[in-house]
Amino acid sequence: MDSSIVTCLCSKHASYLTFSFFDLGHFSRFECVCILDLEHLTTAQLGSRALAIIKQQTAIDSVCFPETLSRMVIVNAPRFFSLSWKLIKGWIDQRTANKIEIISSKSAWKKRLLELVDEDQLPSDYGGKSENTNVSLMKEAPGGMSRQHTELVTIRKHASHTFDVAAGEKVSISVYVTSTEGFTFELRDAKVKHGEPLFKSVNIVHKGTAKDHPTRSTITPEGQFIEGPCSVKVRVDSKSGMMQSDKTLLVFSVFPTSN
Repeated sequence: MDSSIVTCLCSKHASYLTFSFFDLGHFSRFECVCILDLEHLTTAQLGSRALAIIKQQTAIDSVCFPETLSRMVIVNAPRFFSLSWKLIKGWIDQRTANKIEIISSKSAWKKRLLELVDEDQLPSDYGGKSENTNVSLMKEAPGGMSRQHTELVTIRKHASHTFDVAAGEKVSISVYVTSTEGFTFELRDAKVKHGEPLFKSVNIVHKGTAKDHPTRSTITPEGQFIEGPCSVKVRVDSKSGMMQSDKTLLVFSVFPTSN
């Protein structure tokens, strides 16, 4: 999972607890080895909201999954994460914290993972011979989708992000927002100077409170796609003013044009 998506993950705690106890009830013994890949993680993504979610999730895990963690290996951790880890570690049961290893060196974590997991069970992108995790994730994607990209954008007044769509591809774009002031989204082809917007601008406002799930909306018209080859530029204008910084998550879902 792209690390940027963590700020948009929330749990309905009561239903999560019910499901977790029911699911684990089918096992007489259950332990797992977890790989947490922090590649591309930035300081902007570890804001107060993301840390609050991590804190809640560790509390849930301690109740729902006691002693089920065999080992967790955190890989590709950026240097600044050591400071965040000191805070997060305080929320975790000491026995659980002792099972967590942070390894930044690629050669070192590949060697360690092969000590913990059989080579034929470890995904190929982590040094094993099993199916690549990107291939596994795409099998669970909506029918026909060939790839998906997420981008967390921080906006003070306005910001933009450009995404390349290749020939033979088409893309739909969804957004997740938590700003009650709202944003205006505009789509253009970045390679066409002074070109007209691809679609009419869309205004989106978060419909809940800070504790609620982010509001999801599609900024490409329902049932329509942007076909490649092109570079789609998403411009986001905040209605909160320059004194406040907001975030939105952009999700680009790519399909072959034959679909």
